[in-house]
Amino acid sequence: MCSRFAIFSDVHANLPALNAVLDDIDSHGITRMFCLGDVVDFAPWPNEVIARLRKRQIPVLRGNHDQRVACNEPVTPMAKHSPEERDARVDAIALSKRVITAENRRWLRSLPASILLELPLRILLVHASPRSLSEYLYGDTPTDTLLAFPQLQNVDALICGHTHFAHVRTIKTPEGRPLLFANPGAAGRIKPGQPPASWLSGEVREGVLSLTIQTVNYDVLQVANAIRQSDVPNFYADELTRRIAQ
Repeated sequence: MCSRFAIFSDVHANLPALNAVLDDIDSHGITRMFCLGDVVDFAPWPNEVIARLRKRQIPVLRGNHDQRVACNEPVTPMAKHSPEERDARVDAIALSKRVITAENRRWLRSLPASILLELPLRILLVHASPRSLSEYLYGDTPTDTLLAFPQLQNVDALICGHTHFAHVRTIKTPEGRPLLFANPGAAGRIKPGQPPASWLSGEVREGVLSLTIQTVNYDVLQVANAIRQSDVPNFYADELTRRIAQ
């Protein structure tokens, strides 16, 4: 018996990227898919992205950006951001709060913080970490830090988004049990050294789970031009074009 699934994350209102990712998943013949959240902010299509996800009936987790927009939470400045990015981030999030429909705001608010898949292997899906919507867990996060989460005591894999950096890693529990730790990367916003978009394909065959990072190309310049023609700060158009040039 074989179970196949796809996981993607961090669409950030980038509809062309989402469409490319969904088309790629469809081309692999995978019908069961999940989104780890952050479907709004930084591109001009938050309502259209939500409509696409809802039409496809894709289970979606609540990301930190979804939470902030849905609940009208304030923007907390981040030390790692330049002054230009801090200003752009404030403006982009404020725009999302203005344009999101009341129905989509309610939908964002209703999203769960985690999903536990039982295939029958147990796979925990979260946006950022098992205890937070905004904690960063990277591919090189120490094993001890990961194993300190009590939610991982009885699961076979942890899959999270938020960092926009894709990875698949196997760690060992103190009992010697393997535990897969993975991130699908981002569908809609590119980080240095990452592909235009990525997602994670999963397969459980004869009780063994395998995870593979899949990369996707789309017309990044089209999205950058659409951002420049919208009320989204040009910072995010410049960021996209800079990333594909790196």
